[in-house]
Amino acid sequence: MLKVLVYIALIALGIAVSLMERWVPALPPPLSGMHAWEAQTLVGALGGGLLALLLTNLVSLVNRQLTKEGGARRLIQSVLASLVGAMCGFIVVWAFELLFAHSPLLRALQGAIVLALMVVGFITGYRHENLWEELWGSRSAPPVPGSGPKLIDTSAIIDGRIGDLVKTGFIEGKIVIPQFILSELHAIADSSDNLRRRKGRRGLDILAELRRSNEIEIETINKDYPVMADTDRKLIQLAKELNAKIITTDYNLNKVAKVEGVPVLNINELANAIKPRFIPGEEIEVEVIDKGEEINQGIGYLDDGTMVVIENGRRFIGKKIRAIVNSSLQTEAGKMLFVRPKLELQKWE
Repeated sequence: MLKVLVYIALIALGIAVSLMERWVPALPPPLSGMHAWEAQTLVGALGGGLLALLLTNLVSLVNRQLTKEGGARRLIQSVLASLVGAMCGFIVVWAFELLFAHSPLLRALQGAIVLALMVVGFITGYRHENLWEELWGSRSAPPVPGSGPKLIDTSAIIDGRIGDLVKTGFIEGKIVIPQFILSELHAIADSSDNLRRRKGRRGLDILAELRRSNEIEIETINKDYPVMADTDRKLIQLAKELNAKIITTDYNLNKVAKVEGVPVLNINELANAIKPRFIPGEEIEVEVIDKGEEINQGIGYLDDGTMVVIENGRRFIGKKIRAIVNSSLQTEAGKMLFVRPKLELQKWE
C-alpha cells in the first residue's frame, strides 16, 4: 500500500512540475501534434513514475543490505560512490554551461547526466564489495592465508580440549562461531540417541565456558549459505571469505580444507605432535590392562593416550611393569609403542 502511495505522489508531483512551462523544453516531433498540456502531463507522469520506481527499488535494496552481514558497510560504500558520481556529473554540467547557451532542454539534459552518474556510482559501489581497496590498495601485499579469525567446527567443540587449549594460551585472537554450527550443535544436543545427546550437551557447556573466558574473544555471526547442504562446505567457504583458519578434529574436513587452500588447526595433530618421543632402548613404566591380538601380547596406554604393545606381556595383565622400548609406529590414529618387559630382558642377560 505504501509503495502505491509513493507512486501516486511522485507521478502527481511530476505532472505538477511539468505543467510549469518554464521547466518543460520544446516538445519533440512525436509529441508536437498534441496539446501542450497533454504532452506536459504525459512527460511529467513518465518522469514521476521512473523516479518512483528508482526510489522504491533503492529503499528495498537498503532494507536488504541492512539485514545482511557487512551490508551496512557495502551500503555506505555505495552512497559514497554515488556522491563521487554526482560530483563528476556537476563537472560535466559546468562544462556544458560554458559550451552551450542556456535553454530548458540543456537543463533537462544536465539533470539527467547528474542522475545517471549518481546511479552508475551507486551500482558500482554495490557490486564491488571492496571497491576502495581495489582502487587504492592495489600496491599493498595480499593478505596471508589464515591471518584472520579462527572458525571452530562442531567436532572441535564436542571434543572438549578446545577449552584447555584456550586456557593455556596456545590459541589466541578471535574465535568465530557461525550460526549454522550452533544450529548443528543444538540438533545434536536434541538427538534421540543418548550418546549423541550427551556429546551435544557437553559441547554447549564448553561453548558457554568459552564465552565466559577472558583469555579469548568469541563472536557469533549470522552467516549461512542456503545453496550448500553440507556444513563442511559452508565452513570452508566462510573461511575463504574471512581469510580464517579452521579449528577441527574432523579428519575429512581437515583434508578437504587443505586441498581448498584453507589453513587448518587440527587438535588431533597437535596432540600427536606434543606426545613425548621415545627411542629404542629407553625405559618406560606402563600398566598392562588387556591382551593383544598376537599370542602372549599385552596392551597398555601411557598417560597421554599412546598405545603400548607389550611382547610377552599377557601374564602381566593388571600390573604395572618396567619395559624397554623396541620401536615406535606413527599412524593416523596416533602413535604406538612396541616394548618388551624389562624383567624378561634381564633374565636373558
